[in-house]
Amino acid sequence: MKPTLFLDAPSLAYRAFFGVPRTIVDRAGHPVNAVRGYLDMLATLYETRGPGKIVSVFDKDWRPQFRVDAYAGFKSERPEEPPELTWQFRLLNDVLDALGMVRVESPGLEADDAIATLAGRVHGDERAYVVTGDRDLLCLVRDPSVRLLFTLKGVRELKEFDEAMVEETYGIPPDLYVQFAILRGDPSDGLPGVPGIGPKSAVKLLREFGSIDGIQANLDKLPPRQASAFERSADYLKAMQTVVPPVTEAPIEATDPGPPDLGMIQALATDHNLEGPLKRLQQAREGSSPGS
Repeated sequence: MKPTLFLDAPSLAYRAFFGVPRTIVDRAGHPVNAVRGYLDMLATLYETRGPGKIVSVFDKDWRPQFRVDAYAGFKSERPEEPPELTWQFRLLNDVLDALGMVRVESPGLEADDAIATLAGRVHGDERAYVVTGDRDLLCLVRDPSVRLLFTLKGVRELKEFDEAMVEETYGIPPDLYVQFAILRGDPSDGLPGVPGIGPKSAVKLLREFGSIDGIQANLDKLPPRQASAFERSADYLKAMQTVVPPVTEAPIEATDPGPPDLGMIQALATDHNLEGPLKRLQQAREGSSPGS
């Protein structure tokens, strides 16, 4: 059975936007670099991974309210999305629909939440890969069903994570990665972590005590400075139990797979300077399973 690829579309589109020159524009002068880059990534994944299906998963809300309610600093200082990219996400949706490729969102939630939900539905002989530049999704790795392909140089160079590779790389199994991330923090999301607890300290504590709850129950066994940091961070740690874990039972809104709309594809290709990437992608898809 050919695997399904769940693509973290915002992560890949951002990489394309900043990696492909913005001087590439369509007839109206709009940049189309992110769309062209994303289509080239799709073609590369078909050529190198031979998937049965590729599902592009998007943010419906990149800063969900329930996470902000739990911790107001969540993504509070992240800059707004470049307007040239916002427009390209709309164009990318149109292109994927014309291609008959599945795209997914979850109302009020991030792409991570939808991916976590989809990955949780992979069972038995099914195999899936999550393609992303976001290490937080390493928590979804589950042998033998779900692996993660981490982008190093676009999707031409990917690091593949199974459970053993997660542990070899980070010192903890996937099911502890969320707690590791909570302790370490993530400045890009406005999450400071526990003061004085870096990756090495986080791994050491989790391996010794098994969980954040286990650490908090054994503060008397920690050096005084660490114990004090955990005491001061109690409210933060409680909030992070809501903020950091992806939602695993999110409502899923998915487009239906179907045959390519050749007329629409040609119109989009001509109007938006996408002829080369779309031709390459259509050639790469030849021989793939229906619905890809």
